[in-house]
Amino acid sequence: MITTDTAAPAETTEVLRGAALGGRSQEPAQAASARMRGTLARQPATGRSARATVLRRRLVALAGLVLLLTLLTVAVGRVGAEAELADRVAGHTVLAPGDTLWDVAVSSAPEGVDPREQLSAIRVLNGFEGAAVDAWTVVLLPAR
Repeated sequence: MITTDTAAPAETTEVLRGAALGGRSQEPAQAASARMRGTLARQPATGRSARATVLRRRLVALAGLVLLLTLLTVAVGRVGAEAELADRVAGHTVLAPGDTLWDVAVSSAPEGVDPREQLSAIRVLNGFEGAAVDAWTVVLLPAR
């Protein structure tokens, strides 16, 4: 019958036991090596880099959420503004050289509307402050 001894030699067991208990063994080089391996394996992680990573991820997610909400708000506002402008505009014309806003007001005023009221509405809609408007300017015509 063949018997196999699986137990570790007493010498190795003593070195490892001494390293695990922090004691000294008869073979200092092997004990120091075992102690270093045990120390590296047993040292708890501080978690400092893990906490920083989690914080960084949360900040990036928060910034992304703020950006998304801002873009949605701008998009909804722009659609609303375009719809409002479309309700106020009946069409447009381009001023040719020599044309005036009065000419545009007279030609675009609906029947029964005073051209002065039409001129005032054209100025407000287009943001014109003075009487002078350059040639080739696109003029929005107000809806009545």
